[in-house]
Amino acid sequence: MSKKISHTFLFFLAIVTILPKWVISWIYLDNSIFVDTIFNVTDLQYFPIVKSFSEFTFNPSYLDHVRENSILSFPIYSILIHSLFFKVIDVYSFIVLEFFFQFILLLVFFNFIKNIFDNFNYALFFCIFLFLITPILKILLIFDFHLYLQLLLNILDGNLGSRFPRPLFTGIIFFYFFYILFHFKDNIEKFNLKYFILVFFILSILLNSFFYYFINFSLLLIILFFKYSKDPFFEFLKKQKKNILIIFLTFIFFSFPFLFQLYFGEEDYSERLGAFNIDFNQKIYLLKYYFLNLFRFEFFLLLSLSFFTYYYINKKNHFQNNQISNINLLFYFVIASIFGPPIFFIFSPKLISIYHLIGILLSSLVLYLVISLTLILSRKFFFKNYNIVKITLILFIFILNTYVAKDAYNKNYLLITETQKIQRFLQNQNLIKTKKKLFTNDPKIMNLWLFNKNNQLVISDGFTNSLKNQDIEFNFLHSLKYFGMTDDELKNILSLGTSEMRRELPMLLFVYRYQANSLYTFSEITNYSGDLKKNIKNISPFQAQSQIMPEDEKRKLIKLYDNIKLDEKLISDLVIIRKNNKFDKFENFKIHNTKYNLVYSSNVYDIFQIN
Repeated sequence: MSKKISHTFLFFLAIVTILPKWVISWIYLDNSIFVDTIFNVTDLQYFPIVKSFSEFTFNPSYLDHVRENSILSFPIYSILIHSLFFKVIDVYSFIVLEFFFQFILLLVFFNFIKNIFDNFNYALFFCIFLFLITPILKILLIFDFHLYLQLLLNILDGNLGSRFPRPLFTGIIFFYFFYILFHFKDNIEKFNLKYFILVFFILSILLNSFFYYFINFSLLLIILFFKYSKDPFFEFLKKQKKNILIIFLTFIFFSFPFLFQLYFGEEDYSERLGAFNIDFNQKIYLLKYYFLNLFRFEFFLLLSLSFFTYYYINKKNHFQNNQISNINLLFYFVIASIFGPPIFFIFSPKLISIYHLIGILLSSLVLYLVISLTLILSRKFFFKNYNIVKITLILFIFILNTYVAKDAYNKNYLLITETQKIQRFLQNQNLIKTKKKLFTNDPKIMNLWLFNKNNQLVISDGFTNSLKNQDIEFNFLHSLKYFGMTDDELKNILSLGTSEMRRELPMLLFVYRYQANSLYTFSEITNYSGDLKKNIKNISPFQAQSQIMPEDEKRKLIKLYDNIKLDEKLISDLVIIRKNNKFDKFENFKIHNTKYNLVYSSNVYDIFQIN
């Protein structure tokens, strides 16, 4: 099979993966491109950052009178291309780049697989089968099949899916790095300077896009060095000191954005992303928990199978040397993924969203086993190069993805149509490219407002702004004060006296600030109510998503509310409230200030406009 033909199949595979959801939107709904983008491109949480960075605003507050805040410490490389394209073609950039990056991801993954199977035909069939399995799993999960299917789907989607920016961007870098490292042995023996400059350039991209990959790949490079270098370590350093200096300076140069953000980034933003200081006792607890976790049935089974598979492949003479060498690279990455987390726990003074490290370990185990077992079985089964079979499978993938997209459309129909009504309201009221201020509790409406070139949000997603936490608290409470909210209504909004997990409102404003698990709690355990005190102690330290606002924090906000003085600069011109979110407390939201009129009401949204 020629390279051109295989690339053509990959192109159409990318098309049938992405296109169905857009076709469903175009057939069944007459939506604005903004609404289609919000519902069809994941993840909408990154949209405001892309927009801000496209305007070279690295400290977005979404309020014109607030400009003296520090910059976002967000990994800039992962959204750099999207930001540049957004500058040129606006919201259409998300659609164009989704197709483009999905094709590039497939292309890189195909070449990665081809180097292991050493066969164009096997590699192409493998890619097609993986993209066939994904919609099949989604359909099975529609009918509530087993939880482990969801886990497998998450791994496939997390490595080859279209979620932006991970894996849509980071997946490309991930598999391309493996592709480059297949040639590590040859290049370390003769020490090819250009090769290692490329290696550390890619490493710097990982540092600036997904830090957790950087940790594991750094350890993988150390493993490969000691395995393949013929010179003792210090002798190697002495011999190559000039080249090593050049490589180091190259890495520092391309890592500069990360280092700059680390120094000048807003500390409160890092806290909202889940960063917290860790002491010696916490490190010991985390290490014990981590290693004991490896003996859980799921992990122990995968680890045992991986070691057995590695032994089988290396002891049997069924494979070519280059195949063994390349598949072993994945096994070494498994080893790096096992020891990378504890090394990070020991040496880092802070931790942040460490559940990613467990996710990478799990993915690396499954990836190694699936590819290894396929390699072993490829000796038993021969897939003939029948293009008609590949075409049939790709068409079948299109049909399955269309079914999945139709099911998602049916489930979200009410919310989609209501969001489109909000878009028409904005257009009819000429609320396009204005300086008016919006208050909303719905991130979809926040994005819709920004897509319409309005840039003033009284409250915004804590993931996308660089405000200090106290400013977020003030802006939120100030708005409620101006709306005339009573003390009892505020206590209901905050759920005073009832600690609840993963409340929508605190997560919108403060993301992972209020972590509560067996390793870390935002407040003393006595400040949590009811049975949650006991439950928190049983929550895995890797669950950063376990968010509970403590009672003392709620009382602090109530006290702040009582002392707030109104500021004309923060008065909302428009208020759009989503009422039907079961994780929120806005179902009975009212504005008592007579300056506001209720101008639209439905089962989903209320719109209030100031006189």
